[in-house]
Formats: sequence, C-alpha cells, structure tokens
Amino acid sequence: MVDYEIVSWDQSYQMTFYLFEKITDDEFFPDIIVGIARGGWIPARLLADFYGNRRTANIKIEFYDNTTRASDEPIITQEISENVEGKIVLVVDDVADSGKSLIAAVEHIKSMNPKEIRTATLYYKKHSILKPDYYIRETQSWVVYPWEYGEFVAFLYNQMRDTMNVKEISKKLKDIGIPPSLVDAYFTLILKHENN
Repeated sequence: MVDYEIVSWDQSYQMTFYLFEKITDDEFFPDIIVGIARGGWIPARLLADFYGNRRTANIKIEFYDNTTRASDEPIITQEISENVEGKIVLVVDDVADSGKSLIAAVEHIKSMNPKEIRTATLYYKKHSILKPDYYIRETQSWVVYPWEYGEFVAFLYNQMRDTMNVKEISKKLKDIGIPPSLVDAYFTLILKHENN
C-alpha cells in the first residue's frame, strides 16, 4: 500500500523558509536560482523572494519522449533560460525522488561554466541517486504538494475508476488529506463532463 504525504500551502511555505534558513546558515548566496519545471518552480520563486534575488531561471525536464511514452531517463525539454557562466547557481526542485532530474539539471548547467552549483529540495528520498546539498525532510511517502492536487486527484481517479465508484474514490481522496472542497469540485466537473 502506498503512503501519501499531503502537503498544504502553509506547510510548503514554511518548509521553504526553513530551507532558506538552512542555506543561508551555510553562508550560500546564489547569483541565480534555477527552478526545475514544474515541481521546483514554486519553491524556487519563494527562495528568490526570501533572498531578495530577482535572478531566477527555469529548466524543464520530463520523463517522456516525443511520443509521450514514459522514459527511464530524463529529457531536457527546455534548456536553462539564463546565462550562468561564472555565476553561483542554486538548483531547486520539490523532491529528490529518483534524483535523475537533479543530475540532468546539474550536468546541463555545468556545461555552461558556472562558478558553483548547489542543489536544494524540500523532500529527499534515500533511494535518490543524488542527495541534495540542502533539504528539509526525508520521506519514503508519495509527496503531494498543493500545486499538484488537481493532477493527483485526476491520476487516482483514473487508476481507481474501474474498481471503485465515484463516492468511494472521493472518500479515499478526502481520507488521505486532499481538501474536501477541491475533491467535491473536481468530481462535480467530472460527472458533469461524463454526462454530456
């Protein structure tokens, strides 16, 4: 059985602030903060705010080939959006799960001759092939952030719809911690769409 850790907006914000404190306690002050799309965007933006640093960039990494088939290796689908040559760079993601996205981002950025690169995530999983320089929590659970609630609800609905009815799926989602109002709104839209 899968364990889920449902993270609220307030928890995400607080964890990112703790991450900022941890990084600055280490006296690391990046020139550019790079968010790995999509999960790293919000923590990267918050860190930029806490640092008072307007130099942010993104890199998009996916595990799908151009036919939308899942791939074992990450594919950079959008290269970094800033010049990082000679710069101190902080690469941010929401979780170090396999670690492959972080490695792909770091290797890509290294090829552009930065002065230094470090990595930061909110969560770290021990099986990750890269341990971030900075992280807040270690977990083995499936972490669900508030910026992906809708995607998660849709995923579980599609996984369970053949074995459970809407009421049962809705209850399960609420029981694991997805906000009830969001679950109700989602299923209202789903049922409306399916009845048309």
